[in-house]
Amino acid sequence: MLIISPAVYAATKTTNEIQQAAKITLGRYLFNDNRLSKTGNRSCALCHAPDLGWTNRFAKVPDINNSPTTLNTPSLLNSAQLTTFMQRQPNLTTLTDTIKLPLFSLHPPEMGMTDALLLTRLQQADTLYQPLFKASFGDNTLSTPKVIDALSNYVATIRDTNTAYQAFIDGDKTALNKQQQQGLALFTSQRLNCSQCHAGPLLNQPKASKTVYYNTGLYGITNNSDEYGYPQHEVGLRQFTQQKNDDGKFRIPSLINVINTGPWGHDGSFNRLEAVLDSYAAGGRIINIGPNKGDGRKHPNKDQRLQGFTLTTTEKQALLAFFSSLNTRDMSKDPAHQSPFCQIIPLKTKQDPPNCITAFPLQQ
Repeated sequence: MLIISPAVYAATKTTNEIQQAAKITLGRYLFNDNRLSKTGNRSCALCHAPDLGWTNRFAKVPDINNSPTTLNTPSLLNSAQLTTFMQRQPNLTTLTDTIKLPLFSLHPPEMGMTDALLLTRLQQADTLYQPLFKASFGDNTLSTPKVIDALSNYVATIRDTNTAYQAFIDGDKTALNKQQQQGLALFTSQRLNCSQCHAGPLLNQPKASKTVYYNTGLYGITNNSDEYGYPQHEVGLRQFTQQKNDDGKFRIPSLINVINTGPWGHDGSFNRLEAVLDSYAAGGRIINIGPNKGDGRKHPNKDQRLQGFTLTTTEKQALLAFFSSLNTRDMSKDPAHQSPFCQIIPLKTKQDPPNCITAFPLQQ
């Protein structure tokens, strides 16, 4: 067997391959750096943490001023494989354009950055970033397009579909236990027919439609004209199309690693995955008290395929067992996804990496 030394192997790499690897490293640094938020109180990794399924445990993430936003944070896992990236914004169809939104958005100010502030911050950290930019792009000139390019290259590495479920459908009939197989049978059955919307490699593609936006009957709030609607502060796709028949429609989420990405729902209003199943079994969610009181089953835009079904306790447990077969590996222990920075606020439950870089301080 011919064994090639690391030095010889590195020498066989093309300049493009070397720069690509450098871009990914630069992207990892930027992804974990609090410099990318105006107030220095967050990095991209705050909302998309590898140890939390590339999302977080907030129902709705607070912006940099600690005001709650209207949406739950989708997982970044396998996001580079998507064709539509945001939950209800159809115009964002590339990863690079999508990354710009939270970085530069002012309504809400998720990161609250401007081009000038971003470049000033990176220039102030020139001993850290200039070598990374030079290795990635051939020169150490800083620019916003280069930042977005590096972030996009890094996010594209956040992928994993190597699940027990995938092994099972690839032919390994021992990959799922009996209960998980029962759950899969229910998932694909005509009675539940979950797979009519959750199909494809990421279990996020409808079988008989090109659209990926649906109303699943989570809200049915009546107005003075006895019309049913979603909360006025978050109407879904309707906000962008201005079409009444898009009220309450959101993108179908991937089910890969779903157990580890709670809370669930476009607005994080489900604290238990069992409650999501209950809503589908009822054909929509009924809310009996509070400002969102109403019957989601009666919303006129609710997808007509969601007519409800009966589900025994045993069947529900089988479905949850099947969902566990969609779990992926914990990437937080992978050096390729570990933050190079120390924690800005040290947590007892989390250790800093060895020789970590001092975090960018909070800005007053």
